[in-house]
Amino acid sequence: MAEEKEEKQDGTQLSRSETVTAIAHYYRAEVTRSLAWRERLDRTTNWAVGATAAFLGFAFSHPEIHHSLFFFAVAIVYTLLFVEARRYRFYDAYEYRVRLLHQHFIYNVLAKGELAGEMDSDSGVYWRAELASDIRYPQYKMGFPQALGRRFFANYIFLFGILFAGWLVKIQLHPTPSHSWDQFVDQASFGNIPGWVTFLFMAAFAAHTVVLVRIGRHPRGGRDVSSSRKCPR
Repeated sequence: MAEEKEEKQDGTQLSRSETVTAIAHYYRAEVTRSLAWRERLDRTTNWAVGATAAFLGFAFSHPEIHHSLFFFAVAIVYTLLFVEARRYRFYDAYEYRVRLLHQHFIYNVLAKGELAGEMDSDSGVYWRAELASDIRYPQYKMGFPQALGRRFFANYIFLFGILFAGWLVKIQLHPTPSHSWDQFVDQASFGNIPGWVTFLFMAAFAAHTVVLVRIGRHPRGGRDVSSSRKCPR
């Protein structure tokens, strides 16, 4: 008893109850931070949806408005996609910590009924060491291209699809309805740039989005890594 009291006074070791209390408070803090970044992601998506709706409404408000407005709309929405991908990397990094605690700490409390003997078992060594290392040396769990692909596949594929469809309808109807393929291509011109060049640019952009979709469909990142690990039984 005297040795245990002396160790506590020196601050070299916490009791089981003190450790559980510390981890519980830390878990609550990480959940709050993860939710904050989740809200930032939703906010950026809302900006992109609002911008897409505004550009569509303005583009079709008058026949004299040039279809080049859609190129500007694509640039704005793509910029928001970049911002959201950056925020997603932060969210993924913090969500990884939350999932570690979910799958190991909270699981032990609920499944075992108590934490006695589980904190220092072989199944618990990994998550405690991993969590401590990530706190001391924080890092992203996925690269920027992967985050860009994930956010594009989740939401922005629909927004760019709507913009692309709106662009085709715009050059079909304005300034006058086109009744032939040649007229349709001619109305797709952009200043001195012929219409086939603008179609080629849009085709290249569409190919680029296919690459993003392929990247976004692959499970990568902290949330996926932690989900793939089995909980101790």
